[in-house]
Amino acid sequence: MKKEYDVIVAGTGIGGATVAREMTRKGRSVLMLERGGRFDRMGTTVTMAMILQNFGLIRSKEKYTVTFASNYGGLSVIAAGCAVPPPQTIFSPFGIDLSVETEEAGRDMKVHIMPDHLVGKANLRLMEAANAAGYNWQKMGNFIDPEQCMEGCADCMLGCPKGAKFSARNYGDEAVRNGADLELHTEVTDVIVENGRAVGVETSRWGRKQRYFGKTVVLSTGVSNVHILRRLGVDEAGKGFACDWLQFVGGIVPGISTVQANPMTVGTLEHYESDGIAILPVFPNWSQFLVMLYFLGITSIPKVARFRQYSGIMVKIRDTISGEIYRGTSFSKPVTETDRKKLNKGVSIIRNVLKKAGAKDDSIIALRPSGAHPSASCRIGEVVDANLETRFRNLYCCDASVMPEALGLPVVWTLAALGKRLAGHLNERIS
Repeated sequence: MKKEYDVIVAGTGIGGATVAREMTRKGRSVLMLERGGRFDRMGTTVTMAMILQNFGLIRSKEKYTVTFASNYGGLSVIAAGCAVPPPQTIFSPFGIDLSVETEEAGRDMKVHIMPDHLVGKANLRLMEAANAAGYNWQKMGNFIDPEQCMEGCADCMLGCPKGAKFSARNYGDEAVRNGADLELHTEVTDVIVENGRAVGVETSRWGRKQRYFGKTVVLSTGVSNVHILRRLGVDEAGKGFACDWLQFVGGIVPGISTVQANPMTVGTLEHYESDGIAILPVFPNWSQFLVMLYFLGITSIPKVARFRQYSGIMVKIRDTISGEIYRGTSFSKPVTETDRKKLNKGVSIIRNVLKKAGAKDDSIIALRPSGAHPSASCRIGEVVDANLETRFRNLYCCDASVMPEALGLPVVWTLAALGKRLAGHLNERIS
């Protein structure tokens, strides 16, 4: 006899894990399927390599790096912990109001402002310099427990070694405690469709094929949503996408370094509404820095020797929907002229801040653009409707792929809110 779940969730990033957690709380039977494993050794360079697909070295045809996750909890495990609520202007044209769900998710994640000793001297100095230069910087919300966070650690983006940071694993683990089944190393290859409705999925685990059946299927596999949907004939999936281009800028400021400062605890969104720009102090770790210097040019590599002296700030933008996702890990994603103008403006602002803080011009380096959040490949209004349902009944998507346009912000809070909203819809619909 085949077992039928109320909900099958493919992918355990923040969108999928939220749906799983919420549905188990409502007494529904849930199966979570994750292509990757569960790497639990947090806080090292190896952590990031194990959580990212292809060790984080996937590049577009234009030779820009874009990160994709392949592990339980997805990219949220190595997110910085910065909490920015969903910008309503992105969702309101589709009649989507996330205000209630945003408040609920904020309580779950315990969003708050970090105390000064955990913000760190370097970040406070950069904020002071930015405001003295005429900008409007402030402390940013975070979902990091200050009682568990360790001063001077700053390993948020290597996977929090103290368990202080909220991630999709918090929701996924709760779903399991509530009775959900979890299958790791299990890739969803196809959705089983009968009479225009999804009734289950086909998977591959260590080369062995398996079928699971459910009343509802939720795809939260990121870019892989595109491949699955295209096999169902949804050709528009993956035709253009966003990745929130970002650019790191570092400078040597006498007396401080952001190497041991918690990332993104201060910053500014003052340019977001007008220019689609967010500016936040954060810098890659030494191994990422070395790789990025190599991509910048082999003559830049010696700068890695002074890594621990750098203070780094990032500009992240709402990029243009462009490019295309092809088979496997192949994709095209250009930095358009509009994207370049936004990045250049952000880099110019950061240079002003670093110089105001005391950095000399010749110490400032701007690394190549890279993409942090592959998104908007299965957009609301094109591939899914306002309830995140595809053209096939009972087949939904719930992750960054459904963004109608680039977010250009940290995504965890937004995707948790979307997951809660979808769970409410599913609970009313499932008989």
